Parts: sequence; C-alpha cells; structure tokens
Amino acid sequence: MIQYSRRSFEPILLLADQFSQIQMALAAGERMARLLRVETSILSRLNRSMSLGKGKEVTFEDVTFSYEPGAPVLRGVNLHIPANQRIAIVGATGAGKTTFAGLISRFYDVDRGRICINGVDVRDLSSADLRELVMVVPQTPYCFHGTIAENLKLFDPSIDDERMYAAKAAHAAPFIEALPGQYAFKLMPGGANLSQGQRRLLALARALLHSPHSILVLDEATSNIDTETEMLIQRALDVVLAGRTSIVIAHRLSTIKNSDRILVMQRGKIVEDGTHNELLMRDGLYRALYERHFVDDTI
Repeated sequence: MIQYSRRSFEPILLLADQFSQIQMALAAGERMARLLRVETSILSRLNRSMSLGKGKEVTFEDVTFSYEPGAPVLRGVNLHIPANQRIAIVGATGAGKTTFAGLISRFYDVDRGRICINGVDVRDLSSADLRELVMVVPQTPYCFHGTIAENLKLFDPSIDDERMYAAKAAHAAPFIEALPGQYAFKLMPGGANLSQGQRRLLALARALLHSPHSILVLDEATSNIDTETEMLIQRALDVVLAGRTSIVIAHRLSTIKNSDRILVMQRGKIVEDGTHNELLMRDGLYRALYERHFVDDTI
C-alpha cells in the first residue's frame, strides 16, 4: 500500500518540479508575443524593389541625428564615399562612430538631411533591398545553436556545399576543419564553444558568402585575440573588403593603415579626412590619437 501511494504521487511530484520551468516558458512566450505585435517604425517610402548595380557609392548630405531631442549625436555631416573605397572611422568613445555606421544600415532614420546609395535615398529602398545592399558585421558576431554549415548558410537554400567552402577564402577553413565533424560541428547558443576570434572568422566568411558585392559595415573587435588568429583575421579582411565599398569602425593600426581613407570623428562631426600619412603630417587629432593609443596597436 505504501509503495502504491508513492507511485501514485510520483507524477504529481515530477509535475511540481517542472512547474517553475513552465512558468518561465509562459513568461518568455508572452514577451515574444508582445515583440511580434510591435509595428516597425522604419518603413520604405516607395515600397518597391529596385536594382542599383554592383558598384555602391554612399553619400551623406547634411545629416543630423539624435537619440534624444535636443542632443544631436551627428551634426551636419557631409560626405561622399566612392564605390569600392575602403573607409576607416576612428575617434574617441562617444564620437558618433557606431551611430554613423548604423545610419547606413537604416537602423534609425535621420532627423535632417539624407543618406543615399548610388543616388537613391535609403528611405526609398525596401527593407529587403537594403539588407541586400548593406552587410553588417558587428563587434561581437552572433552564432546560433546549430552546425557550422547552418551558421554559414543562414538557411539560404541557394547556397550549396561548393559555395559554402568559400569559407576557405576567408581563412575560416583551418579552424573549421580542425573541429570534430568539421562543417557538421554543433555550436552552442551564441557560439559559446568557439573563441572570439573563431566567431569573427565565421562572420567574415558569412559576409563573403552571402553579399560579396554589398556595402560592408564592420565594427572591428577590440578584445585581445591570439597572434595566430589575429593574422588570419587580417588576411580574411583583405579578402572580404577587396572590390567592395566598406566602412570599418577601426581599432587596430594594421586595419587603419590599409584603408583608402581615414575619417576622424569628434563630437558628432568629421573633423579630419585623409590617408594615414596625410593625417600624421597635419599634426591634428589623428596624430594625437595615434601617439596616445598605437603603442599597443589599438585605438
């Protein structure tokens, strides 16, 4: 009788143990439902698709932007970036570098002025077209729970295995092929079982695989990476940035020196514009940043 009672109560006890997880799942589901109900405020003014060709030039025309009214982060920025030019953006924390890059991707709309790609205002492009035109590699690339192959293909059925092996051109193949199962290796959520440098190489391989002709907006990692991986990342950058318009929020001297142009930002404005050698000769803010931060090759 005692054993019968214990067996009768076992399912109830198990259910009680799972109750807290059920409550957490319900709360998470409610938050997800609220998120899905939110209407986007970033809409295309024309709502039609258009082709802009392979070469991508970017123009900022008197662009002002603020997160809070009365506190502009960018102030009257005017800039022309010719097609296939490699731009490095440098400046102190809070200068507006990340905001500048985010506006190209239209994460936000400008308060005044306009941003154009090949003469077309980004507000007139559909979201799908803009995502095709602009590829973003964040400072901390995200990897989802799945295989290396799935993280590279991003569930795009048009990418076959032959194209996927383009990862070799981005110098990601050496570490992938050293993993158990190679391209079938299963990643933990967030890519927790990869190093920061390996996640970086994977993100660069994605950029090469999915949008080889798009504008690339890249926020360079500031964290320390081992010397061997750092060399692979620099080689991968040379491959990924070749023949495309690119805007890099740069922190390393090697990346900055290899750029066609360097933009120095201060308090929401571009205060200097030129090559590495030109800016050093001017004895301005760039030279001060160079002398202050490049002892350890970071800015």
